[in-house]
Amino acid sequence: MISAARYLERIGMDPHVGPPSLELLTALQVAHMMHVPFENLHVYHRRGPRTDADWSVHKIVDERRGGWCFEVNGAFATLLRTLGFRAHHVACQVWDATPGEWGPPFDHLAAMVELDGERWFVDVGFGDNCLEPMHAADAERPSVPRAVRTEVSVDDSIDHLVLTELMPLDDTDPDTAARWEPQLRIRLEPTTLDRFTPRSQYLQTFPGLSWQEKPFATKALDASGSRVTLRSSVLRTRTGSGPYIDSPVDTADWSALLSHHFGLHDTLTR
Repeated sequence: MISAARYLERIGMDPHVGPPSLELLTALQVAHMMHVPFENLHVYHRRGPRTDADWSVHKIVDERRGGWCFEVNGAFATLLRTLGFRAHHVACQVWDATPGEWGPPFDHLAAMVELDGERWFVDVGFGDNCLEPMHAADAERPSVPRAVRTEVSVDDSIDHLVLTELMPLDDTDPDTAARWEPQLRIRLEPTTLDRFTPRSQYLQTFPGLSWQEKPFATKALDASGSRVTLRSSVLRTRTGSGPYIDSPVDTADWSALLSHHFGLHDTLTR
């Protein structure tokens, strides 16, 4: 059993949060995305991150680090269950725009929460994704940082939720044209963390993948869409729903910027 109080302190929330509700779920998701970076530094440094909740919760709460989807969403769903939510893990396929097709199953881990007979999709580990839970139903609505569309489909007798976002063609210009682009195809049936282990190991070890070669850390700064992202040579910032602003990063300054913006202590050296 994890300490909900210590986890809530980690994400800047009062330990006396009250019973499960959509309002609380939304507050928890925003707080998690503001305080726990989505980052790949353990993968980049070949430190062998795992998918089990013991590993992820310890890393996030005790070591005060972040992680990729298998860690942050695995830990977050564990926190939600500890707080009394009916939450389970779900497997997602990620849209690959180059061939125009969905990626493999178990490529992304997220969570589904049942509240008052409705299902809500929750994701704190996909980078610049929506900060709010998504109703698992056919809908289109404004959201932060951009509008979303959700559609339920049935393939081979299996329910899926397809998440599409209204993406700007140029994210450095908020007034540019935008188009609907698929993001995730979510299998709605519950699954377990161990089923993500083969995919996690593949993404860590198959030669040439960007997860291993391009270090990054990113987090939301507030509930309005503000965000900061640090890559190996670029610092990206956005205020609200405004444009992204890119600034070059000198290698000698990278560790200091990582500490300043994310509270993480690491280097580019491997």
